[in-house]
Amino acid sequence: MKEYESTGGNKQELAKAVLSRYNRLEQDRAYWMSMWQSISDLVMPRKSYILHQTITPTADKETRLFDSTAVRANMVLAAGCMSYITPADSRWFSLEAPEGIKDGEGVQEYFAKVTEILLETLARCNFHTSIHELYLDRGCFGTAVIFIEPGETTPIIFRNIDVGTFVLSENHEGVVDTCFRKFEMTARQLVEEFGIENVSDGIRKCYEDQKNLDQKFEVIHGVYPRSDKERDPKKLDGKNKPYASCYLECRSKHILRESGYDEKPFCATRYLKWQQGVYGWSPSWVALPDIRQLNFLQKQMDALAELAAFPRVLVPDGMEGVVDLRAGGITYFNASDPSAKPQEWATQGRYDVGLDRVQEKQRHINEAFSVPLFQMFTAEESRTPNRMTATEVNARNAERLANFSPTFARLTTELLIPLLQRTYGILARRGELPPPPDALIQQDAKGEMFVPEPKVVFNSRIALAVRAMELAATERTMSRALAVQQATADPSVMDNFDIDKIVREGALAEGIDADYLRPMGEVLDIRTARQEAQQAAAQAQQEMMAAEMMQKAGSVKPDSLLAQQTNQESIDPMELA
Repeated sequence: MKEYESTGGNKQELAKAVLSRYNRLEQDRAYWMSMWQSISDLVMPRKSYILHQTITPTADKETRLFDSTAVRANMVLAAGCMSYITPADSRWFSLEAPEGIKDGEGVQEYFAKVTEILLETLARCNFHTSIHELYLDRGCFGTAVIFIEPGETTPIIFRNIDVGTFVLSENHEGVVDTCFRKFEMTARQLVEEFGIENVSDGIRKCYEDQKNLDQKFEVIHGVYPRSDKERDPKKLDGKNKPYASCYLECRSKHILRESGYDEKPFCATRYLKWQQGVYGWSPSWVALPDIRQLNFLQKQMDALAELAAFPRVLVPDGMEGVVDLRAGGITYFNASDPSAKPQEWATQGRYDVGLDRVQEKQRHINEAFSVPLFQMFTAEESRTPNRMTATEVNARNAERLANFSPTFARLTTELLIPLLQRTYGILARRGELPPPPDALIQQDAKGEMFVPEPKVVFNSRIALAVRAMELAATERTMSRALAVQQATADPSVMDNFDIDKIVREGALAEGIDADYLRPMGEVLDIRTARQEAQQAAAQAQQEMMAAEMMQKAGSVKPDSLLAQQTNQESIDPMELA
């Protein structure tokens, strides 16, 4: 399912502008290409064909590796992000009403239903396979891009874009809003994708010839925001969408399609940002010196182990051809001349010293890729011989989470939230979401009605662990507040805290299923009913006491002291006035 298309306008000027902008951004990316090549050779060899693209499988890159610690560490990082940030077997996010929207009738039920639909949609499409590939690219290169577009066989298609095939640009706020990618398509694929009437004469000729159906052509796809001057918001065609989409065949400079998107169709995420550049900085950059040294060390260690197993031998010149180095072999020498026999030579290398260096480098690499953090979740450290107190374990885990939380925050803001909002928008336009309740529909300054984007709340293991760090600080603060309250006998101390929010957020941080918590509206209804029941019970008790008193007053003599007191209490002060 294609989004709105348009083929109007001056195509030659558009083609020239797209190609010119791509070339400028490609020049800015040139230095990164060589660095990505160096990193991928040691961290992800299967994607190490950046400067020289190829689709032919080869093992040349793997033969240059003598240690796979960095390769496996990046795989652990990707698998950890997959399992503990976007797991396929549990709910890792939920949608809520955006800030400023009151919890009107049906709002919570609407977002609960939408959350289930989004989770089911992600499970049905290729989201989890694509996001795992993105995590691998993100940990290795520091920059990763994924496109989210409507599908034909499935509601949504996710496409992870290989590093080295795209260029990026940021807006004034540092948000990546422009992406150009270059790739190859065959003549048959181009005709099937864009229609024979929209391809160039060269592509049409190859297709009609039937002998050159698989001839490849380079294509540039540019996605960038349109300014208000370039579009009419009241129109729904491709030329007036907020984001432009332009496909260009490079050889003929022919526009294949000009269309648009209602929101940004891609997400570009950086592990951490490199200074003022648009591209990202990854654990591979941190560990690159250790990775190179470890690769060299393992090569030398292999040579030392081989030397220990098969030592060098000095052989007297008179024994040429008679020395048997096979296992169990027998060599005869002149016993009257003890020096005239084979002997080992220069085999005194310290393998234990080299092994210590190897283990130290491996530890540095694993720490750079946050491997111990994910081992914490899989409880692998509980099987280590080192014994630490609970306080020491919590302190170490908090340190690991603190080191990982900056990139987790960037992951949520640059990838997960825009991805879910894009998915929400596609499903809404396809009519696969329930109609929003009236309380959710808003009106803008122009008087037009719209539904605001939902708020995304993350419930994954990593999100809860980061939240648990805040929970620990909350518990310490509450303990001090309770101590002050007891010392001063002043209950107003607790008025500084939103107890409901602390309890609910704490329960989620501890890992409780969100379904176990009652909606806040239901909690308020329960409290109101309880208060009304208490007031009714108190009133009934007062009425009963008054009835008993009146009954007792009827059996008392009128001139008695009790009767006089009862009569005084029953006199209305206004009557006295």
